[in-house]
Amino acid sequence: MKLDFVKGHMGGNTIIFLNGTQIPKGRELEISLNLLEKSYLGGDEAAILYPPQNEGNLKVKISEPASGEFIGACGGMTQVLGKVLFETAVGANLGITPREPVTPVVLETDNGLTNIMVYLMKGNVVKVVTDMTSFVKKCYQHGVHPMEICGVKVMRVGEFMAVNGDRIKEVCPTADVENLDSETRQILLDVQKEFMEKTKEPYNITLYDWHPSYEGDLRAVFPHRIPELIETSCGTGTVVLALAILESGELDKSKISAEKNCLLRIECGGGANLIGPDLTELTFQLKDNKIEKAFFTHNNVQITSQGWVTL
Repeated sequence: MKLDFVKGHMGGNTIIFLNGTQIPKGRELEISLNLLEKSYLGGDEAAILYPPQNEGNLKVKISEPASGEFIGACGGMTQVLGKVLFETAVGANLGITPREPVTPVVLETDNGLTNIMVYLMKGNVVKVVTDMTSFVKKCYQHGVHPMEICGVKVMRVGEFMAVNGDRIKEVCPTADVENLDSETRQILLDVQKEFMEKTKEPYNITLYDWHPSYEGDLRAVFPHRIPELIETSCGTGTVVLALAILESGELDKSKISAEKNCLLRIECGGGANLIGPDLTELTFQLKDNKIEKAFFTHNNVQITSQGWVTL
C-alpha cells in the first residue's frame, strides 16, 4: 500500500498528515498508528484528512499512539495544518483556496467544529491562530478544581493535571523542574499515577512555573508520559494552564484589560534534551471570571518532509 504524507511539527510536537481517501475503510486507526512507529515515519500524532462531510472545509481524524485511539483535539495539529494546507498541494486538493492576508478554515473534528485563521504573505504562512473555545467548554464540563496528590497541590482541568513546579519544590526542594532530572521525573510519575487512580483520567500533564528565562510571562512543558512522551509545546495543555492559574487565583489581575481580555506569553521547553525555548501566545476573554473564548498561536511551526510511504 502506497500512501502520501506530509510531516511537520509545532515546537517538537510532530504530526503526520495522511490522505484519508487513500486508506481502506475500517483500517484508519490501525494504519495511522503503524505509520507513527519509529520503523516507519515516527511521530506524536497522525491527522487523517478528508473532504468535508458537514459545514466545515475539511474533516480531520486524529490518532495518537499512547492511547492507541482517536482523540478529539490536538492544538499542535491545527498549527501545522495551516502550513500543510497552503505550503503544499494538500489545500488545493481539498478545494481550499488561500486568500491573503488571512484565510479562515473550519475543521470537522471529533470534538466538533474547530476554527483556524491562517495568515499569509506572498504565498507563505506567517502564523496560524487556533480557536480553542470548544476545548475550554469541554474542560469546564469535565471539571476544574484543586486537588492534593502525594502531598503536592495540583489542579484538575478536564482530563489534564496542571502542576506549578514550585508546589513540587515545596515537597522536594532539590527538584529540577526546568531540566526534569531523574528525581523530578520520579516525583511526576508518582503524582501522575495517583492522579490517574483517583480520577480515572489519562496521562495528560501541564507543568509550569512563574520563572521565565527571557520574554514570557511564565514557562511550561508537557511531560505527558515520561520518558516516552515529553512535549515541549502543547496547545490543549496551554489552555489548561490558563484555566488552572485563573481558577487557583495565580493570574495577576493587572494582566486583564478593562474589556476582560488577557494575553499570556508562555515559554516552552528549553531545558536539557528539550526543543526550544519557543513561545506560545494565548489570548482569552473572560466572562463572570470564567474563560469564554480562547485562541493560541506558536512561533515555531515547520514542515519537515513530504512524499509517500509504502506499508
